[in-house]
Amino acid sequence: MKYQDSLQQASDKAAQVKLFLQRTNLAAHPINYAVSYEYISGYNSELCHIIEHKLLAKAPLDDFVMAELYIRFLAPANPQQEQLLQEASSMVSRMAAYSDVAAEQLDNYIQQLDSSMLQIKNLGADTPLLNIVNQLQHSTTEFRLSQQQMQQQLLLANQQSHQLRHELEQLKQQRLLDPLTGLYNRLAMQNQLDIWFSEQPGRRIAAIAVDLDHFSRFNLEYGNTIGDVILSKVARKVSSYVQNSGLPVRSGGEEFLILLPDVDLRSASEIAEQVRRGVEKLRFVSSRTKKTLPKVTISLGVSLYQQTENWYQFLGRTAEVLLLAKQRGRNQVANETMLAT
Repeated sequence: MKYQDSLQQASDKAAQVKLFLQRTNLAAHPINYAVSYEYISGYNSELCHIIEHKLLAKAPLDDFVMAELYIRFLAPANPQQEQLLQEASSMVSRMAAYSDVAAEQLDNYIQQLDSSMLQIKNLGADTPLLNIVNQLQHSTTEFRLSQQQMQQQLLLANQQSHQLRHELEQLKQQRLLDPLTGLYNRLAMQNQLDIWFSEQPGRRIAAIAVDLDHFSRFNLEYGNTIGDVILSKVARKVSSYVQNSGLPVRSGGEEFLILLPDVDLRSASEIAEQVRRGVEKLRFVSSRTKKTLPKVTISLGVSLYQQTENWYQFLGRTAEVLLLAKQRGRNQVANETMLAT
């Protein structure tokens, strides 16, 4: 068993978990309960650190965030799977290298042997020596056939190893993507942030928080299946405005986050407005009834990362700017300069 709690300890923790779920407005389903129990137990320092920072920054804890924490820290055999991926990738890389080297060495050996026997013949050697040379030529011919077969096998093994390595890379890439929208997930976001800040500790990063207006109401009226289709198409539209240097992230159920390095507040606000207009122009038709669905709009909040705050405080402040856009009537862009007004 993972936990060695006594009955009394388990009962006390269950009561704390219940209070935690109530305080954070989380439903008491198995995933939320498991993550909360892990947090209350305090065994996983990284998970506790993430939750504490979110609470401190007043960043929302919702089912989407809790599911990602579960997958990242509590999903069975997750660390072992990651280690297996790394070891397998390393193995196929070595296999590909060895097969290339072996094929090249065998080919060089046969070329040298052919050249040496030709030189001996050209020297006009006596009959016994020529007999030996002929025997060597016969053996070389057989060896060449065997080498050609081996080379074909090595080529096939090489192709298979490259294919396996490609599939492994795809698998690792899929772990960084949200399966519904194809946008990056929070794990990918954290990895990219680490890269950006390692390259330039004081780097300027703008964040655009995006939320679909009244989307829960849309799901209730038209169903989650149509809602997922709408969400996926909006995600693609949002992503289309992000250049290669930026990172589009699905940060919540109907929430996205666009991270833009080396971009100032004004430019980020202009990009946010382009995204808003692009989504507003989308039109959706029900494939079943052929009726036009209501127009989908988004609210956006724009802010810049400040060196005096941690990342969770920054995301919390970005969420406040997004809330301001909603309070002002939705389907608009707000930036952090409006918080003081």
